[in-house]
Amino acid sequence: MRLALASTLVLALVGCDQDYGTARTETTDEFDQAPSNKVDILWVIDDSTSMKEEQAAVKAAGADFIAELDDADMDFHIGLITSDGDSTNSKASVLLGTPNYLTSACRDDGNPVDCTYGTDFTNLVEQGTGGSDKEKGLEVALNAVSPPLSQNYNAGFVRDDALLMVIILSDENDCSDGGRLGDTTGEDCYTRYDELTPVGDLVAGLQDVKAGTGGVVLSGIIGPEAVENCQFAVPGKRYSEAIKMMGGVEADICLQDYSPIMQSLGLVATGILTNFQLTHAASYLADDPATEADEGKNNPKVKVWAPGEDFSDPNKGGASVAEDATNGWTYLPDYAQIQFNGDAVPERGAHIEVTYYPSGPVPEPPSDASAS
Repeated sequence: MRLALASTLVLALVGCDQDYGTARTETTDEFDQAPSNKVDILWVIDDSTSMKEEQAAVKAAGADFIAELDDADMDFHIGLITSDGDSTNSKASVLLGTPNYLTSACRDDGNPVDCTYGTDFTNLVEQGTGGSDKEKGLEVALNAVSPPLSQNYNAGFVRDDALLMVIILSDENDCSDGGRLGDTTGEDCYTRYDELTPVGDLVAGLQDVKAGTGGVVLSGIIGPEAVENCQFAVPGKRYSEAIKMMGGVEADICLQDYSPIMQSLGLVATGILTNFQLTHAASYLADDPATEADEGKNNPKVKVWAPGEDFSDPNKGGASVAEDATNGWTYLPDYAQIQFNGDAVPERGAHIEVTYYPSGPVPEPPSDASAS
């Protein structure tokens, strides 16, 4: 079964109606499962004082991550930055290493045995523990792929036709503040929590980087909701919320063996999406029983065309997919997303249509009112 991965690229809309209270006009959102095998992967490594063991765990399992990319013959860029976004850090959001990002190009030169990107990646992960204790994972990631850095120091890393995948490793909650807290101690991340940049704003910024192109997803190895038996880690609630909004893997930093985590991250990086963001919340009969007499008429209808199949006439092809949590689709109302499960995950190059009755706008992100 493929792990959940969200796409926010809606490629076409028809039949939209904003009058949610009275209109029963159907809306169809269309998506294309990425036909490209290109992915640009940005690792954000927490380099604060408590992260020695976690960096070592990623290094130890790094080969599992690279193996998934190699098995899928992915055309990749891999770059790495740290979570230290303080103004005193001259390397904040700057891609590290020489060269400043790794590529799979050596596979195409006829001598793939000469490729060293696997070793280069695992060596780069260990960034030490001298960084800021104000971990700004979301903010530094956005800055790394946005102007001015994307036009100078980090130029060439993000490609227009590639999926952008951000992976965060941190045992703290996100402290992205846009500079409002100043270069003070990490305690301010919790005592002045309401001054942090809203998660929704940071997510929107990352999505805007790839608007209309290859798409962007977010994954993380972060502090779980319950950390009683995990020294130093705290729940990464802001990271968790961003991952839910953007899809990807949310993994537990407290695990001892990162091999399964790294395999899952590598699999997601191959670009096969399972979650697709609708443009409106979808209506269900159970939510509004007075509007339609026919059972199920308000429920979303999902159809998938195989790669290369003509989808211009919906009556000539495409397969209807049933609502099923094992081998079908499910609807995630908190995020207005359709999630494909098991064997129903569309293959690369497939075309997808979701027809439904809009019941309202896409829900706003949950409140960031509490740090714990």
